[in-house]
Amino acid sequence: MLKSVKKYSISDYVKNQSGIVDDISVDWGNQDEFKKKYYAFTDLLYRPQDGLLYCGHTNFGNDLLHTFNLQTKEFKSLDYHNFAEPLEIKIHRALELGNDGRIYGATSCLHAPDKRLQGPGGKIFRYTPETAQFECLCIPKEHDYIQTISMDCEREMIYGFTYPVFDFFAYSIKENKVVYRQFMDSISHISAIDDDGGYWGTWSYNHWFFRYDPAENNVEFFKHGFPEKGGNMMYRNAGPIDCMLNGKDGFMYVTTDLGSLYRLNPKNAEIEFLGRPFASSRLPGLIMDETTGLFYLSGGDDNNCQIASYNRQTGCFKNLGIITDSETGTECFRTHDIVKINNTIYVGETDNPNRTDYLWECKL
Repeated sequence: MLKSVKKYSISDYVKNQSGIVDDISVDWGNQDEFKKKYYAFTDLLYRPQDGLLYCGHTNFGNDLLHTFNLQTKEFKSLDYHNFAEPLEIKIHRALELGNDGRIYGATSCLHAPDKRLQGPGGKIFRYTPETAQFECLCIPKEHDYIQTISMDCEREMIYGFTYPVFDFFAYSIKENKVVYRQFMDSISHISAIDDDGGYWGTWSYNHWFFRYDPAENNVEFFKHGFPEKGGNMMYRNAGPIDCMLNGKDGFMYVTTDLGSLYRLNPKNAEIEFLGRPFASSRLPGLIMDETTGLFYLSGGDDNNCQIASYNRQTGCFKNLGIITDSETGTECFRTHDIVKINNTIYVGETDNPNRTDYLWECKL
């Protein structure tokens, strides 16, 4: 169970008009105070080499990456705004740690379609913590930005989806080029890679499965998806995949925007419903404890966010508690990402309609 919950913020900013940022971004994007002080925690990545938690954000001032010191509880900006162009305002489920110890990421956007041709497109970037240097590796598609990436360190590949036009792409770090790109008409919140290097996602408005094979540089398209009709809950035509991971037992595990957990067999794309940890929708947080094999999940919505564990051996969920600050009673509005460091779970909050978002420290 959750022993204690504490919130941390980069700024204590309260909006003077309520609303979800995705919906009000056109009107609010040029307001100075909003640009400087509003942060959403859209990505979390722990780097054991320096013991820091790297936090990716939505921020209209292009301040997209901070570290959080687990000992001092202090945030430090990595000054991405000095490297950014104006339309990069998100790192959205797009931070990965390479085998070389460097951080790989990608940038997304929130501008309206009338500005689409003004943007060069989202970057795949690399950050070297020891030198504090950013470098642009690639813009996979001109004018479109990058909503999510997954990295195969063994094969030196980065996969992702572009936004607002939903192209899947495969980028080779070794060759420094996009080796495959295809319009999919669907998009995962974040996907994963199976034991044979295959990347899984969804395609078409039906949100059927596909698998990209790097050996063949080709995609296998399946004609089925989830039995429940998710999609459109995150944003228009966003597919049901809220999060996916490789369970290191031969199977892929997938959470959906309707709050369900599935097991996917990568040999034949068959899926098995495992259950729902909460009654509410959205389940964007899914991680595996490498020591115990337990899964930890975060989800819920509209100030009803919770954490649960799932035991694959027993098939049982355990609700660990609601994400509410132990001292102030402040509630987490919507979860977006989750990491576990020792006996503490960190949850990134996003989309609060009234204030800046928090990083939540949940001690087990």
